[in-house]
Amino acid sequence: MSRGLGQPRRGRGADGERGAVLIVVSVAMVAVTTIAALALDVAQLRTDRRVNKSLADTAVRAGLGVLNLGPWSGICRTRDYLKNNSPALANFDAGSERWFQLDAPLNALTSSPCLNTGSAPFTTLCLPGALNSPRFDTWGKLTATAGGGRYNIEVQSGYAMPDSRFAEDSVAGADNGSSLMGSCDNLSVIITQSQAPFFGRITGSGDRTTRIRSVGRLGLITTGEYNPALLLLERAACDVLSVNSNNSRVIAQPYLGHPGVLQVDSANRSGCASNQAVLNGASTSGGPSIVACSSKALSPTSGCDIDPAGTGAPSFIGLYGLNFQPAGANMTSGAGTYGDTAAVRSGQSGRQSIDALYRKNVVALDTEARGVLTTNGTTSRTMPPGCAAMGSAGTCTGNGLTWLVFPTQTSCSMASLNTYFVANPLDKLKQNVWFNCDLNVNGLLGLVPLTLSGSNSYIVITGQLAVSSTFAITDPRTIFVGGRSNGNKIGLDIGNGGNLNVNNPVAGVNCALPIGLGTTRMVVADGAFNVASGGTAHLCQTFVYMANGYGKVPATNGTAPCTCAYNGTVAVGSGSTIDWVAPNAITLRRPTPLDVDLGSVPPGTQPYEDIGLWTEAGGVSSISAGGGAAMVGVYFLGNADQFTLTGNSGANVRLNAQFISRRMKVTGGATVSLVLSPYDSIPALVYNMVLVR
Repeated sequence: MSRGLGQPRRGRGADGERGAVLIVVSVAMVAVTTIAALALDVAQLRTDRRVNKSLADTAVRAGLGVLNLGPWSGICRTRDYLKNNSPALANFDAGSERWFQLDAPLNALTSSPCLNTGSAPFTTLCLPGALNSPRFDTWGKLTATAGGGRYNIEVQSGYAMPDSRFAEDSVAGADNGSSLMGSCDNLSVIITQSQAPFFGRITGSGDRTTRIRSVGRLGLITTGEYNPALLLLERAACDVLSVNSNNSRVIAQPYLGHPGVLQVDSANRSGCASNQAVLNGASTSGGPSIVACSSKALSPTSGCDIDPAGTGAPSFIGLYGLNFQPAGANMTSGAGTYGDTAAVRSGQSGRQSIDALYRKNVVALDTEARGVLTTNGTTSRTMPPGCAAMGSAGTCTGNGLTWLVFPTQTSCSMASLNTYFVANPLDKLKQNVWFNCDLNVNGLLGLVPLTLSGSNSYIVITGQLAVSSTFAITDPRTIFVGGRSNGNKIGLDIGNGGNLNVNNPVAGVNCALPIGLGTTRMVVADGAFNVASGGTAHLCQTFVYMANGYGKVPATNGTAPCTCAYNGTVAVGSGSTIDWVAPNAITLRRPTPLDVDLGSVPPGTQPYEDIGLWTEAGGVSSISAGGGAAMVGVYFLGNADQFTLTGNSGANVRLNAQFISRRMKVTGGATVSLVLSPYDSIPALVYNMVLVR
């Protein structure tokens, strides 16, 4: 039926209005959802960026700790940190990892330098080159992908800035480094991540990409003033320096304007319990148990010496672990300041400095002793090298040396030796004496000492040396002791009542000043060095090398500590007396490589200057240093899982000694002051590690 012209139009009705509203609401909801989805995706990108940046920052710090050893050392350490601390980067895509030397044209390497740390390019140092002309051929770069290509990783050193991919490098005043360093001091990590949007896919959004960069710089604080009294080489574990019992204290004192320094290399990446902190100290009645002293002429910290040459140079406690964990995870509670200065982030010093000066010389001594004491590297000699037959007087001549030989002349028993030397007193002056036996100097119940007083003498004992009376070798240049590789495995054994004097003109008195004295090198080829309660050792101007059966010194400088089950440990017991002075022919200055290097032309004349002890043995070594103890020089126990220095309760023990060990403990209740002369110790390269991007 049609509507007439005068009839009114009907309304749209409620249903129509609701439909219109629904359309409007639906469109609005789509818009809101889209905006929310995009916001969530952007937030996720920002989160990923922060996570990647935090990871890269810490990885760079890890690499900076060893960058002083060369670009690939830093790159490989950074790589390992990334893989070990990020689930997303734990496994690089198969075949994606590549390695380059950055000379022109780009030199792609066929295998990872990280797998061959004993040769180039891993051992190649970065060279700055001429001003504004870096040596790109000494730079290194690693690239890889992970997550099926989602992540692209670049690790590089040297690394030049500005980098055109990052606008901040072109900002006025940007810190792009010193051209004098040729970018060798920079280490970079760049992580590029491709992220598929989660919510944004509903709008058709494609993958989004973020790129972060971290750049660290290694700056040398000084090569001179930092001579660590304690240099502890453990690279990962907790409880590295433990001084927390019986009011024991260890104090690194200042000397001649040089401050006290302690250096601990542990990364402590997993965090340590409070009672197992890397620096595990305590409060004592005298103050903190671990103290490093600044060089002050006035008002020193309690326990610290007044330094008449006080320069105000601040003490230094370097903890590599502070790069990865907060102070509370590295130091015992309430001990954030040890003496004058708070512990600070540092690189890993390692054994590089001592190796660079002495390792080759120690290897040469190891080879020489092995050639003298054995015929083929394993079988003990019974006659001196080159000797074909014995003469009538119990002597033989070989390789230009004439030897007095025991027991060919008589047996090695003290009764026989005493009878022989009473009848032939001038033979005590023989320069070269060979004992083909275990030599037990017991002095006929302690009544008769044995003295060998040949000038510039050369003494060989093919077996163990045991001393329970007074035994003096007054002017030796070389002493080789074969030791013992089985049974009690003690090579040098000073028992109760024993008094060993090496290079000591007056037996039984403390070592004199080095003026006029030659130096001695003493090798214990196998077994430990023990001094029992009641025993005494006077080792004057003497370097002792514990050979651990030969061939145990690393083939390259700066190696990490090993878990080495060698038997060349040192145990100086409570109630004993130790008087040990390293060779010190050079005074008032540090030895130079020309003084030391046997391979130079002409050869160095002081190849073991300032070194008192060298052993590669792991396990436990200990020295009980009573109030009368004297130790001067450098004592290297680089693999000792625990080196314990003990002093009598309440005693003040002062040692002019530098100890290089893996880990260390000070016990017994004494205050042990390490008064380190910069001229009789090994300077450590102490680096300042900073993030510049």
